[in-house]
Amino acid sequence: MAKLAKLLAAAAMIVGMSSAWAQGKVHEAVVLDTMDSGGYTYVQVKEGDTTYWAAGPQVTVAKGDKVQLAEQMWMNKFTSKTLNRTFDKIMFVGEIAKK
Repeated sequence: MAKLAKLLAAAAMIVGMSSAWAQGKVHEAVVLDTMDSGGYTYVQVKEGDTTYWAAGPQVTVAKGDKVQLAEQMWMNKFTSKTLNRTFDKIMFVGEIAKK
């Protein structure tokens, strides 16, 4: 019985950690540029005084749209083969949502 309780507690902790990781930090920004390729939408956004690129599941957005980005991870020197382009730094997101 004690082993089962420990196993269930460990499973609950792992699920809690994975859902916390999946949620990530939420960014709010304005779209400066956008393009779709290979099932993904790439957006150049401005958040405060910072401008950067983000990519996530394909969605329809336009220049000037206000969006929320659910951060998952950053990558340096990422090359998109479908765009034939290398991004110095890009944030991969779980969702790009219009506000």
